[in-house]
Amino acid sequence: MTDHPTLAAPRPGLAAIVLAAGASSRMGSFKPLLDLGGISVLARVVELMRSCGADPVLVITGNRARELEAAVRGLGATPVFNPEHAQGMFSSLCAGLAALPPECEAFFLLPVDIPLVRSHTLGRLLAARAQGAGPVLLPNFRGEPGHPPLIDARLAPAIMAWEGPGGLRGFWEADPELTLKVPVADRFILRDLDTPQQYEALLAELPGRAAPNQAECLALLRDLAGANDELVAHSRAVGLVALALTRALNAAGGSLDERLVLAGGLLHDVAKGAPGHAAAGEARLRDMGYGAVAPLAGGHIDLPREPGAALDEIALVNLADKLVRGSRLVNLEERFAAKLNRPRLDPGVRRAIEQRREAARRLAREVERAASQSLGDILHGLDLSGSHASE
Repeated sequence: MTDHPTLAAPRPGLAAIVLAAGASSRMGSFKPLLDLGGISVLARVVELMRSCGADPVLVITGNRARELEAAVRGLGATPVFNPEHAQGMFSSLCAGLAALPPECEAFFLLPVDIPLVRSHTLGRLLAARAQGAGPVLLPNFRGEPGHPPLIDARLAPAIMAWEGPGGLRGFWEADPELTLKVPVADRFILRDLDTPQQYEALLAELPGRAAPNQAECLALLRDLAGANDELVAHSRAVGLVALALTRALNAAGGSLDERLVLAGGLLHDVAKGAPGHAAAGEARLRDMGYGAVAPLAGGHIDLPREPGAALDEIALVNLADKLVRGSRLVNLEERFAAKLNRPRLDPGVRRAIEQRREAARRLAREVERAASQSLGDILHGLDLSGSHASE
């Protein structure tokens, strides 16, 4: 998700309930109206829900309701006052359920203090529902469920009648068959905003949020793309090599984005096996909202770059991929010899491989000049046996 996601046309039957009635006692400031990267926490959550076509977006108010209602209406959402907000979050959920329109078929439920959920997470949940999954779909990151669940509106009367322990979680834990965990590549489904320390941590993450971190990349590969162990090991190795090249250039005065390079290396083969997998990977990442990372996948085979152009993150992922065979570090001659020595190689394919080899040689020389080091020195001692790239 970008800071200002594209708002989608209303999706018939889809609503959202945003819980914003709390007192923000642990934060010390009113959470919904805190600034989070130039827009309020509330605005981020409302825009997220509107980006998937949820309409209406019901924002449940309680504490400081009059002040919040003005902000809610200004965002095109609908305030719903919960007169019993002091009784806790479940009472606010029930107020929201009572306000759902009769035509509602399903709704997202999100506390306002979980503001950085990625829009492609909502898309994953909606796709699962479209395939018949449900009635409660929980986003799941690396084995841990988070927010927002997508809930079938037919459950609303039963939820409102629930008098057992544990609120909403107690309701569906009483009948485990209600829920299905949907894997997502989104660490922010688990990140809330209860304390000043958590607020500062989320602020610190905003500048690098356009690129998924290492854990998200690996979840995307394994859980969403179905990559096998060999492909994951290769992707990790390319990511580590690209990161080492980037750090060498930055140490020599460069200003390349290390997070972006690591993500590009990890995800360069995200569409491996698909026809034209570099272009397919670029398209897939763009569809997920990773527009900054997408060109690194798209350019990892043939570099869209004129000789002598400034070294950028795309170039470093391209070179890193040429320096890794499987999950093992190799030199360029070894890497291309393996391709050129294949029997009965089509002459057109041979020419294309030779052109890529020459482009890689030129790129390697440029990196060595810019870093004032040989590739051997830059990569000396690099351990590709694990996944020790920093996040």
